[in-house]
Amino acid sequence: MPKLAPKVEASQDSTSKDLSIPVDVDTAAARLRRYYKFMTTDELNSIKNRESTSARLAAAAIEEQRPEWSASAGSYYKMGRNWGEGKDHITLEVETNGVGSRVYIQFFSSNPQHLTEAYLGNLYTQVKGVAEGKVR
Repeated sequence: MPKLAPKVEASQDSTSKDLSIPVDVDTAAARLRRYYKFMTTDELNSIKNRESTSARLAAAAIEEQRPEWSASAGSYYKMGRNWGEGKDHITLEVETNGVGSRVYIQFFSSNPQHLTEAYLGNLYTQVKGVAEGKVR
């Protein structure tokens, strides 16, 4: 009988971008979380702890997206998940930077074309617009 080998993900490279946002850290993070539908750890745990099979299946599907969340209100937020159809992954870190905020975007992909400015340029522009409240 054949044995199934565990799925091995292709190694991923990454690229990053820093953005300065003239908005406080809490507002910028809330806008990004809402727009891109990032899920907090508490929200995921709430789904996991439900008694229904459908809730557990939903939680398993969410976990396949490799969600990331950590927060220190007023100073720092980190959120991430898989991106697009493949196994690309995005992580956003939002931190206090003077009177505004700094958004650090990290994008991971095993496809080198997905790490280019041509591929990510619109995403970077959109993230900035969302954090500033210009894109809703």
